[in-house]
Amino acid sequence: MSNEKQQIKEDLEAIIRALADVWPNDRENVAIAGAKFEELITGFDRDLGQLQKLIDMAWEGLKHLFENDDYFTSVKTATLQAINTIREYIVNDGDIDVKDFEKAYDDLYDALAGEKESADTLIELEEETGAAFDISRETKTLDDLASFILGLNEEISDEEVSELKALVNILIQESGEKVASALEKARRIAENLESGGIASRENWLSDISMITEEAIHIASEDQWQDDTEGGEIPGIQTTEEEERAGQADTEPEDFYIPGDIDTALMGEFVTECTELLDMAEGALLDLEDNPEDEELVNKVFRAFHTIKGTSAFMGLEPITEFTHLLETMLSMVREGEIAFDTACADISLEAIDIITKMLEVIEASEEGDRLPRPMNFDRLTAVLERVSSEGTTPGEALSAEGGLLYEVPAELDGAQAAGTANGEAKTNGSAKSSADDSPSDASVRVNVNRLDQLIDMVGELVIAHSVVAQDQSIPDHSELQKKINHTSKILRELQDTSLTLRMVPLNATFHKMNRLIRDLSRKAGKSVTLITAGGDTEIDRNMVDIINEPLVHMIRNAIDHGIEKPGDREANGKPGEANIWLRASQEGGKVVIEIEDDGRGINKKKVVEKAVSKGLVDADANLSDKEIYNLIFLPGFSSADEVTDLSGRGVGMDVVRRSIQDLKGKIDIESEEGKGTRIIIELPFTLAITDGMLVRVGGQRFIIPVLNIDQAFQAREKDVFTVMGQSEKVSIRGETVPIVRLHHHFGISDGIETLTEGTLLAIRNANKKYALLVDEVVGQQQLVGKSINMKSDMAHVSGGAILGDGTVGLILDTAALMRN
Repeated sequence: MSNEKQQIKEDLEAIIRALADVWPNDRENVAIAGAKFEELITGFDRDLGQLQKLIDMAWEGLKHLFENDDYFTSVKTATLQAINTIREYIVNDGDIDVKDFEKAYDDLYDALAGEKESADTLIELEEETGAAFDISRETKTLDDLASFILGLNEEISDEEVSELKALVNILIQESGEKVASALEKARRIAENLESGGIASRENWLSDISMITEEAIHIASEDQWQDDTEGGEIPGIQTTEEEERAGQADTEPEDFYIPGDIDTALMGEFVTECTELLDMAEGALLDLEDNPEDEELVNKVFRAFHTIKGTSAFMGLEPITEFTHLLETMLSMVREGEIAFDTACADISLEAIDIITKMLEVIEASEEGDRLPRPMNFDRLTAVLERVSSEGTTPGEALSAEGGLLYEVPAELDGAQAAGTANGEAKTNGSAKSSADDSPSDASVRVNVNRLDQLIDMVGELVIAHSVVAQDQSIPDHSELQKKINHTSKILRELQDTSLTLRMVPLNATFHKMNRLIRDLSRKAGKSVTLITAGGDTEIDRNMVDIINEPLVHMIRNAIDHGIEKPGDREANGKPGEANIWLRASQEGGKVVIEIEDDGRGINKKKVVEKAVSKGLVDADANLSDKEIYNLIFLPGFSSADEVTDLSGRGVGMDVVRRSIQDLKGKIDIESEEGKGTRIIIELPFTLAITDGMLVRVGGQRFIIPVLNIDQAFQAREKDVFTVMGQSEKVSIRGETVPIVRLHHHFGISDGIETLTEGTLLAIRNANKKYALLVDEVVGQQQLVGKSINMKSDMAHVSGGAILGDGTVGLILDTAALMRN
């Protein structure tokens, strides 16, 4: 360590020792410590970056200790922690976890705001009266416990466990009933640590820290009630008008991204907060079904607490203050002051939406940008302030600010509105408490662009190896042939492994649908339960975002058109609560996603009448069930009698089919009137690899996606015929389909003309079938598809792939071939 760093280290340690000995009203020693700190940081000759934020916060802590005695012990402890974190940063050349910065900043921010309030003012009264002695000793000792825990880490020693247990036991004996009850959880943690039987040691430190904060808060609240009982506190505004005026004066209009922020750090902040919000949303939806589950409450609380701390560290004050109000409401739920009900869930879920919108704006903005607050930000802030400061219930607070965020129609009674109307999520298998979640696998965050680049390079390597392996001179060298075969096996494994890196489970997508069903079912006045299966089925991450929109369209249609009102269902002998099933499975090289409901089904007669009225089909057309269902996918088609804000405009299902086809997939509909509807989506396992059938026409070779091929066959004379001397048809298993000659599309003169001499491929697209004539089927290959710019007259080509001999094969768009 250099002499300069050694001196800084010693100076900071001297400041810590001096500050540790100060007490309320000891302004002289606080001033000495503050002067040393100011002198030290003034002499720093370096770009401090994010360290400056923590230094500024530590300076605020020192000023607070000098100017007043409010929350003295809490602020002193947090200031010491902040200065010690600065010392560690200097000593370790900045090699310190950013979360240590965030924790130090967060703790001091909370202490200055009174979140770690202790009854320090009572210490001054001990000499004047003994009346407050018990409470003073109680909160003082709680601060001692907080200070002791602050010095611990996850790898706690046996001696520290014994000291922790003894300290907690003393507190339980000396504290009041409420505090003792809160500390019982801390005692159980200490006993589990002592016995070595605790199952998940990785969370014990954060849990016991929050328990201690909760106990300090309860003790302080008890004393506040004692002090204020029987009269008003001088200087406090009590009228609602004055409170509103005060809020209006301090309420920020917009918020800014700090100009000195680290862009990379801001990106990590947005990513981390998004993950925390997803976790909190899932826990909230589970909590509606299990409102007594303390671990679920703690999971949501921890998520918002972390967001509050990191946003404060990043200088995003509106998010910090907003999540602080949320955290306060959830703290009241944990302490039993309010119940977690539907109103509480509405507030929390709406808050998640608002924070998500703020994060989206932040991610798309630059340093110093002025950013507007989202819609409902002010309204929800007022609701949360009513709950936290006025002691009203969430339901009362919502009503006072204009009613429920989502109006529940009167047709649903209270039990339905609080339960099944929320869109419960069920999964196959026995339900497990959130406390039993198994630990996740170790993982590392990788930039998506790097991942895509890696997969592309592996694809190029496979192509290059294939060119070498198919060299005509290889068979003459047996040893070289063996080595190439061995390399081929390794490359195949490398390719398979690299592709799995981009695979993600569908759980997150299914989870979003759970929230969607909850909100839409309530808005539509229907009782709907979501049942999911196969959420662990994996799909290429590039396909996840694309598949999300079609799923949303189909679920909106199911709730608006398919699911009946509870009264109508019961009148038809169905349970009032409807079900929507969302399933996923992997079949060979395909991923199959099914959306099924037990609603009214599709009225085929009504669909045909609508199609006839729009001129889409002839009135005397004899349509099969599948042809009728396919009318739903036509642009602008809707069988709805009226347009609602959920659906009915005819702009959804055509988008769904187009999105699925863009992914080289297909979609089918099955329905039974009065029983329900099932939609089946088939998608390729990945977009990076094409399972293709290599075919030859004349001297040219083409690739056809295997997913679109039903069968390959050679036609017999009796199965081939023409209609009016023009349209060629072939009979396949009793079904007549048109014939498409591939050599005509590409102007290949030496292609086979006689239908019975060539090979016909039965191609299916969106339930439309045709037979494609080729000269020969060369074989099936897995190819790395590449997009290529095509001329307007080559619209039936979707891309290309490099074949084993180094030549390029065109990948055919089978749907475009049918259209053309």
